Amino acid sequence: MSRIRIVAIAGWLLAAGCGDSPPDEAPAVRLSGDLVRDRMAGGWVGQMVGVVAAGFTEFGYLGRIIPEGEVPEWDPTAFFTAWMQDDLYVEVPLLQAMDRHGVRTSWNDLGQAFAATRFMLWHGNEAARNNLRNGIAAPESGHYRKNEHCDDIDWQIESDFLGLMSPGLPATAAELAWRHGHLIGYGDGVMGGVFVAAMHAAAFTASTLDEVIQAGLDAVPPETDFRRLLQDVVDGHRAHPDDWTATWAEIEQKWGQRDRCPYGRDKPYNIDAKLNAGYVLMGLLYGNGDFWKSIVIAMRGGQDSDCNPSTVGGILGTYLGLSGIPAEYVTEMDWDKTFDYTDWSVRQCLEATERLAREALSLAGGRIESGPDGETWVLPIQQPAPIPPEQWPRTDNEDPRLPPPEIVESRGLTLRLRTEATDGDGISEVFWSFGDLASAAGSEVSHTWPAPGTYEVLVWAVDGIGNSSWQSRTVTVP
Repeated sequence: MSRIRIVAIAGWLLAAGCGDSPPDEAPAVRLSGDLVRDRMAGGWVGQMVGVVAAGFTEFGYLGRIIPEGEVPEWDPTAFFTAWMQDDLYVEVPLLQAMDRHGVRTSWNDLGQAFAATRFMLWHGNEAARNNLRNGIAAPESGHYRKNEHCDDIDWQIESDFLGLMSPGLPATAAELAWRHGHLIGYGDGVMGGVFVAAMHAAAFTASTLDEVIQAGLDAVPPETDFRRLLQDVVDGHRAHPDDWTATWAEIEQKWGQRDRCPYGRDKPYNIDAKLNAGYVLMGLLYGNGDFWKSIVIAMRGGQDSDCNPSTVGGILGTYLGLSGIPAEYVTEMDWDKTFDYTDWSVRQCLEATERLAREALSLAGGRIESGPDGETWVLPIQQPAPIPPEQWPRTDNEDPRLPPPEIVESRGLTLRLRTEATDGDGISEVFWSFGDLASAAGSEVSHTWPAPGTYEVLVWAVDGIGNSSWQSRTVTVP
């Protein structure tokens, strides 16, 4: 195993190492434990840098680019503001709930933790928390019939921690973001979290930034408007490789007036997840891996211009590792300062992220080896999760008819399950989440659980225009 660099930061020895899988193993990537921790730390800190950099620009530029002369210069003395940002503190109670209950945390456990919070919230988060407090549980708490902000950016800006606890496991990250995202949103609002979490996960093992971006694109179904907008950004980058403002103008003309948030309808104001995800993608594509340049491009897109660079900074922080973030952006980092409205520091968030990552890795069929040079994380190579093309339909429509799933065959740890969804608009996909972070698509599926136990199986059916229905059942495997 090669040793690439050794850096002492925050009490950890951060070192990188990777190698090829032995020929008799399933395809896997091997990373030193120190590299995994370095990239987790980079992901957390990168989010903080991005939101600090742009904190005073938020929604100050609606439907227009921030002029170059009005871009804030980096001010390290403003770093203290990171701990008071909802981009970060909203993640903490969700992470705490997962640390308490395990990586297989249920909607009920997450919902109770979120409903008990006392910090200020807005848009999808506020509506979802109100729903939860009023007895409307997930996934109804995020559904468009109960939450008019379901397409908003909320889940997109707080799903980073799920990617960070899924190192090198983008399908695991996407399954977590899809399932948990229905606490907060629906359709685009959930897809934003899937897009971001998958990129964080891929950033641990990717050899190029293009691989990171592709993992995010692969996680979002091509039939959705969310993916169509992202493709428009990709196409714009190909057509205007040196002029992100030209791509911005094309996206603004096509998508800028399609926000369905009650505060943004028919106005320049746009908090729609997919438009702001387009600015994230512009930052990553046109920034070419330059940490500050990428943050600035995402910021200059306007609208939610502090959240988008926070997302870009987090993804690049994961990709570069903490040791790869330029030193001038971390001079004021305080590892033991607690986030506002919480009792956890960045150090505690990192420790919980690693604990959950170890559990997620085991469920995914990976392992951690100990040797004279420390730990090696053996990460299985995953195919993209078959996330279904759910989206808030433009016209009111009945949900698919979905009966509870039935077990049609049982052989030890392997079960075959079936359901038959129907809808007048056709069924575009049936998606299964097996309660062990794995997923599959199809009306009839076979799954092998990693160990005996009781699991909650969730199944969704999505019709031809984006409506979805869901069912759950508990299965016990001997």
